[in-house]
Amino acid sequence: MRFVLTALLTLSIAGVWAQSGNDVLNLLTRKGTITKEEADSLRKVYTDEQRRNDNRLDSFPLRLARNLDLSGYTQVNYLNFQQSGKINGFQIKRARLDFQGHFSSKFDYRLLIDFVGNSGANGSAPTGGALVSPLLLDAYITYKPFTWLNVKAGQQLVQFSLENLTADRNLELVERSQVVNALVARKGDSGNGLVDSIGNQNGRDLGVQVNGSLFPIGDRHFVDYYIQILNGAGIDVSDNNNAKDVDARLVFHPIKALSIGGSYYNGYDRFTSSTTKDQGRIRWGADADLELDRWNLKGEWLRGQEGYKNVTLHDGYYAQAGYFLIKHTLQAVARYDVYDANVDKANLTTTYYDFGLNYFFNVWTKFQLYYSARAEQNAHVANNLFEAQFQLAF
Repeated sequence: MRFVLTALLTLSIAGVWAQSGNDVLNLLTRKGTITKEEADSLRKVYTDEQRRNDNRLDSFPLRLARNLDLSGYTQVNYLNFQQSGKINGFQIKRARLDFQGHFSSKFDYRLLIDFVGNSGANGSAPTGGALVSPLLLDAYITYKPFTWLNVKAGQQLVQFSLENLTADRNLELVERSQVVNALVARKGDSGNGLVDSIGNQNGRDLGVQVNGSLFPIGDRHFVDYYIQILNGAGIDVSDNNNAKDVDARLVFHPIKALSIGGSYYNGYDRFTSSTTKDQGRIRWGADADLELDRWNLKGEWLRGQEGYKNVTLHDGYYAQAGYFLIKHTLQAVARYDVYDANVDKANLTTTYYDFGLNYFFNVWTKFQLYYSARAEQNAHVANNLFEAQFQLAF
């Protein structure tokens, strides 16, 4: 009876912390409570159980209680347009469910669904396509054999641009910059009409990615790399030509607080404005992000080229600064945002002076105010925009 009680006690402790369990066995042996043979038997029981647990982790059957994490968030938004003819009002901007988990210690998966209508790939360039709801955003499996080599297959974010890779719920300003909306398979707000030539794909596409982290330095790696082969047709659709797009990105971390990235995208795609013709679609850019206690400084420059004959060049950049007036709670943000829709034509540059104030109830829940003062070279249009947004997540 004494041995059984000791075994139960030791195994319960060992299950929490193996080293503590071993120390208890040594102590009980020295005191003569159990024999050395009994202690060795208990160690074998624990080792066998631990091996069985490891084998279960590396098996594929899905156990929801352990392998599936469900989260989600809703963004309720109020828009007020200065421009005449625009309707002010409330909207549900995003309502998403996020399913993430693992099949084993080396295989992860993700499904991200948005229940609010978004513009798809089909339709004219100004609209970015017909409304689709619900919308499958992410659907991929990741194989992670090594830190320096991971493989991801499925529908996923295009590894291009710092801001494109920032999750919607983590944006410091309610709206993304002009150049990212116009050049990285996204769409601007309803006040500016910006949209990529392949329509609004929420910055995503379907394909395969290889990535990894190289040259460990303390608690970080010096460089992260990403290489993708993509359809180039967007999300939730099959490819529309035999050409495949190639995307590559490098991110350097010279110090822990600083990230410096560069991206290149080369595609041969079918534009929403010409659904029977394939054209060149090339993007390249650079970005930087500095995190210093309460400060966050970031910026990027992007250029886009479309077509092989009569090429159109687009160009833009932004510089953004954020500061926590109350640490982790109240943040002020400002951004200088410039975009030129055609560098070969005069007076097409638009400049936004964006300001934001964010109040964080916790990591997931926040209230955001956003004001965008907008100036166009080619016309004097009163089109400033104010937005208030409440985000609730779980």
